[in-house]
Amino acid sequence: MKHAKLLIIKWIATFVLLYLVLGLGYGIGLGSIFTISLLSIFTYYVGDVLIFQRTNNFFATVTDFIVNYVAIYLLLNVIGFRGDALIASFFSTTLITIYELFFHLYVAEHFSLTDYDRIDLHRYDYMTEISEELEFDDLDDFDDDEDYD
Repeated sequence: MKHAKLLIIKWIATFVLLYLVLGLGYGIGLGSIFTISLLSIFTYYVGDVLIFQRTNNFFATVTDFIVNYVAIYLLLNVIGFRGDALIASFFSTTLITIYELFFHLYVAEHFSLTDYDRIDLHRYDYMTEISEELEFDDLDDFDDDEDYD
């Protein structure tokens, strides 16, 4: 049930933000915006369930930015967008990413989705090389004063 609530919140926010940028700014219809906003289900699973629960807000937000940018750009090209899809995708994704920063804080504060082991990003496991010690007594057999001509 907690996933359903988070999915609905994320989908509504994504739809509204895409409507502000793509609908009002670029004149894209509601049906196309609805289709593009469905990608929030995919980004919820990748960014919030897989990445955020195992790392932290920064990595989850960067992942959401990359996934959203690529997905919005591709879907704008699929629906036949006649404007500059790179710029429209960038503006849309930037606005969604700002929202994602706060969404991740909300998820971390109100929900415990820790079914996975966290990846410790600050773990320093340095391994040392294990070898036999050199014995310097064996070096006494060599005479440094000899000429090797």
